[in-house]
Amino acid sequence: MLAGVQTKPKLHLPGRPAGIASGKIASGDGRGTYQRRKSPRAPGTGGMHRPVYRISRIKPFEPFGHTQFRRYALAAWFSFSAFFVQMLLRGWLVNDLTDSPFLVSLVPVLYIGPMLIFTLVGGELADRFPRTRIVAIGESVVFLTYVILVALMVMDVVTAWHVLGLTGIHGITSSISAPARQTLVGDLVRTRLQRPALGLSPAIFNMAQIAGPLVGGLVLARYGAPAASILSAALILPAIPLYARLKPVAKSPMAHHGNVIENLREGARYIVGHTTLRWYLVAGFVLVITVNTWGAMFPPLAKDVLGRGPGGLAALQVAVGIGSMVGAVFAVSLAEQFGERRLSLISGFLFAALVAALAVSNIFYVSVAIAGMAAAVATLYFVTNMITMQMAAAPEFRSRVISVRFIMFGFGPFGMIVIGALAQFLGTQVALATAAGSGAILLLIASLLMRTREYSEDVDGTDQPLGRSDSIRTAPRVPSDSSQPDSTDSREVTNESTDRPSA
Repeated sequence: MLAGVQTKPKLHLPGRPAGIASGKIASGDGRGTYQRRKSPRAPGTGGMHRPVYRISRIKPFEPFGHTQFRRYALAAWFSFSAFFVQMLLRGWLVNDLTDSPFLVSLVPVLYIGPMLIFTLVGGELADRFPRTRIVAIGESVVFLTYVILVALMVMDVVTAWHVLGLTGIHGITSSISAPARQTLVGDLVRTRLQRPALGLSPAIFNMAQIAGPLVGGLVLARYGAPAASILSAALILPAIPLYARLKPVAKSPMAHHGNVIENLREGARYIVGHTTLRWYLVAGFVLVITVNTWGAMFPPLAKDVLGRGPGGLAALQVAVGIGSMVGAVFAVSLAEQFGERRLSLISGFLFAALVAALAVSNIFYVSVAIAGMAAAVATLYFVTNMITMQMAAAPEFRSRVISVRFIMFGFGPFGMIVIGALAQFLGTQVALATAAGSGAILLLIASLLMRTREYSEDVDGTDQPLGRSDSIRTAPRVPSDSSQPDSTDSREVTNESTDRPSA
């Protein structure tokens, strides 16, 4: 070092301009040198000193301030609105062509049934290939089924089997693309916004659940089935380029490229060995096959119990849509206040209690209000379940975990068959009360048994106990490009400008 020359530190630390001296000290030979004043050490930085930043509380609608999430929300709304128009149309067509309630019931079964098999394939593909590409291709195939149905109706050659066959193709395609669509939401925002983004995703679905049947029903009644089919095809068309243009914040980890069967087995072993995922999967399953079958009883409830016609049935469905949207909006904030596991238990038991109250109510407006509240707490339950499972899973297993969760919903039709049989022989109100009571009992048993087992396994350090101190409270780190020197977490704090919506 030359005498009289002041040296500048070569290491540039984030938040501090390079070369700024914070204090001058004297060396033993009288020459002045400059030395930095140490900054507080940030936890988990491996010894690097970084400034400490105060992160403000995340607002529930903050993800809408980001271009990629807004684009996803718009695409999802178009896609789901077209879906609800199409399902309304298909049920009406099959009923009009055959006058068979059994064949009408096959429409939702053929759509939901493929989830038992094909979501596993979809989860494997979503962990192997870019998720935006999978979703865009899936939407293109669904659009093609809509166009074929339009052509069949225009040529006046459509049959019930055409409708059922197209519904089966639609169900297979949606089952394959569903895990990629669900896990894509977390890829579009920074780590700190993943939870509110995942919470808003069901709210978009619920908005489409209200708008789709409302508009589709009006078009169907006024202009006929071909016009309603054209409407659904027109609605889904903008979603395809919107999905294709999505740009995730970070690339999805492609952790495996080998044998598909072995990768699926690896994902199953991961879920079985993960106490958090195992508990939420079982807890979700017991309500899917019991209390969550309540919607199948709406037609006989409106007609036989409440003495109302189609208008009463529509009022119940609208109340469910509004309640579901409210529950989805507040799911994240309530989970932060109560904790994920506690909120799941509270909302699960409250869901069962409200369905039981619906079973004994004979007053129309009271029943509509109960249906709305039950839908709100049911959405709290299932949205918390979805967010927790997705955030608790390691990024390389996330799509396969979500695919297993979709399989859980694939068992829903079996529960609907049981509650339908009970209603046939014992009455609608007894069937609803039985579903509510059995769901509450099974949820209580699962909570008591798996809680003891879970905490005994946590001693090994393989997982964290559930509750407010659960490890999922801290969101998993999003993999960043290896060329970037800073971690994802530091980029979230120091580069806030990248999170601002683009012009």
